[in-house]
Amino acid sequence: MTNQDTYWAYFDEAWKKIIERFFPQLLCFFVPKLYEDIDLSKGIDFLDKEMEQLSMISVKGAKYVDKLSKVYLKNGNEQWILVHIEVQGQQDKEFPLRMFRYFYRIFDRYGKRIVSMAILTGSEKGRIDGEYKLKSYGSGVEFRYLSFRLMDYDKERLEQDPNPVAIVILASQEKEKAKQKGEKFNTKLYLIRKLYDKGYGKDEIKGLFEFIDWVMQLNDEEEKLIWEEIRELEEVKRMPYVTSVERIGRAEGLQQGLQQGLQQGLQQGLIEDGRMMIVEALDERFGKIPSTISNVVNQIKDRDVLKFLLRQVIRCNSMEEFKQVLNRQN
Repeated sequence: MTNQDTYWAYFDEAWKKIIERFFPQLLCFFVPKLYEDIDLSKGIDFLDKEMEQLSMISVKGAKYVDKLSKVYLKNGNEQWILVHIEVQGQQDKEFPLRMFRYFYRIFDRYGKRIVSMAILTGSEKGRIDGEYKLKSYGSGVEFRYLSFRLMDYDKERLEQDPNPVAIVILASQEKEKAKQKGEKFNTKLYLIRKLYDKGYGKDEIKGLFEFIDWVMQLNDEEEKLIWEEIRELEEVKRMPYVTSVERIGRAEGLQQGLQQGLQQGLQQGLIEDGRMMIVEALDERFGKIPSTISNVVNQIKDRDVLKFLLRQVIRCNSMEEFKQVLNRQN
């Protein structure tokens, strides 16, 4: 996997997690009227299978992320919501057409009302009319969708806004600015400090930190300095939320945290903990684990083999590659 492939894989995963963790807050920020009409007591369903069937490009690592969800309004009606997040590095004339295609594919297959939202993360300054028109001789179609460009939001207002999505937008803005100025370290430290100043709860801080950690990837020396700052910050604030889970959401962090835990468990003779951590690491990196793999892992009793396999979870680029390594051990 190239560095560029890794970048887009993180983009895909980071934004999907943000949408799932903070979906009500996201609607509250961008479409407050819709948020007010939703009956959150009935839950939110993410229609990943439906979206996968309709997607024009389903390859992980694409430059955009799509999430389709179903909610219920307070009047009892069902409402489908399409959230499309795009990295707009340059003007894309086909973007409105792509939004329209998603709309009519969903409607054609399911016949549902759809709120279409486009969230643009890049620094491109082109117009965003939020519409697609196709007309000829008085006949045709005019489709409108909600469009939000993150770079357009005022920094001071974002800093004051208690909504966690404001931090996500701030992080996206600062990423673009730091990319241009070369000030990633100071920017990352600034964003992390903002997290703790906002007074969020543990789960919110963890979720937002994971996003920031992806947005601002530093070299090893800078990362060490950042973690020292976080430890001191959490001691002062008495909020041990992040340092207890090293490098959330990143491969090197997965290796550091899980391998450290595995070694401690193995030293105590807790083979079962070792198996569990390997399975969790696989799930974190590659998603759903085939039963053929989990069954083999759960039969391993050798400490050294478990140590070796955990390292391979981090080094392998796919579930299939790990399976080959696992087969060679048996």
